[in-house]
Amino acid sequence: MSKLPINVPKEKLQQVRMDMFRKVQREKRAKKRIVSVSIAFLFCLSFLFSIRVSPTIASHVAKIPGFQAIVSAVVRDKGIKDIVDNDYYEEINATQSKNGLSLTLQGVIADNSGLVLYYDADASFDISELHLEEVHLFQGNEEIKGGSFTSNSSHQTRISSSVDYSFSEPFAYTSKDFKAVFRFYDKDKGNIEMTIPFSLQNEIAKEKIITANRIVDVGGQKFTITQIRRSPLRTAIDIELDEANTMQILALDDIAVETENGERREAVVKNAMYISRNIRDGKFTLNLQSNYFHDSDSLKILIGAVHAVPKGEDFIEVDFGTKEVLTKPEYLDWDISLQQGVSVAAKKWDDRVRHSFLNSAVKADGTPLEFTGGSYSDDEQYLYATENFENYDGKAKLYISYYFNPIGKNIELNIPLK
Repeated sequence: MSKLPINVPKEKLQQVRMDMFRKVQREKRAKKRIVSVSIAFLFCLSFLFSIRVSPTIASHVAKIPGFQAIVSAVVRDKGIKDIVDNDYYEEINATQSKNGLSLTLQGVIADNSGLVLYYDADASFDISELHLEEVHLFQGNEEIKGGSFTSNSSHQTRISSSVDYSFSEPFAYTSKDFKAVFRFYDKDKGNIEMTIPFSLQNEIAKEKIITANRIVDVGGQKFTITQIRRSPLRTAIDIELDEANTMQILALDDIAVETENGERREAVVKNAMYISRNIRDGKFTLNLQSNYFHDSDSLKILIGAVHAVPKGEDFIEVDFGTKEVLTKPEYLDWDISLQQGVSVAAKKWDDRVRHSFLNSAVKADGTPLEFTGGSYSDDEQYLYATENFENYDGKAKLYISYYFNPIGKNIELNIPLK
């Protein structure tokens, strides 16, 4: 492939951005005449969405206003690529400006399992220390809770990112009219709040539900894959644990689905904290990249490893007042300390670079202790995690969310879809 022409003038790229993205989505709209250098760029962008292109090309395209967030999502997630290829991504392109800051809601993906907002922010002032503090999303007058976004890094020159809403139950689109309220903070400008209304045009894709009811027995420890729910944004696998198990299942590593043609869809965020903290309630859901737009007669579920520890030995006890670890299981070989949070150093067992270990807790009276976030790093030998909870100076029980102890590996299950 010829080298991507990265010296195209910004004003021309901005002028043809809408046409280029429409071509990618193959919308049946009239195309504008574009100068030759822009045509070359258009070909490269179309190529980006038709195949998994090289990171080098993607990184160049991602620097163009209006493309970075969605290009990054396409490269990272095959399900998002399918959404773009099948015209399910909705282009909004609505802009609001205030106090020298310009915010553009570039586009939206919405289905019963979630909703993702893609946005850009630029300014006439130095935004190296501008941070997105809050996003409030409303359907009509009702606020939709649970949005998550990545805090922008320092020394940025512009912002291109997304806000992700994930719904545990199918979301009811009682109205297609929404508004998003963004609140930024800058040390010089203070709070800057902007509201962007928008309306969805697409029909919301219906969730495809497959009843599986497949019991998996791993060394006498059982769980049941009850349902597979497919939507454009994700494939959700619902799992129930057997109450008679003598071990507490903590994690299913490297889970994926594979279609008949061998195409593999993995966890939305690989090797991350993807099991919900209610696993001890006996039910949980794993979210994988979607294969909604691919029809086949069956799916193969692949599980790299099942990790578990003995029931009753799946927690540590600490005292946040005295900063002491009171008890921990004998098998637990972590270095644990308490300061503002609970810090863990665990020897590496593979090449992952981050992991959560203790993100669920209860106070001495049995009420939940709220998890507020964590920081994660590694070196050649250890994984480090500091997990923080709400202010509390009493005793607490912290449940182990992950411990490397595989009780079964390389599990394959064939699930008929028809």
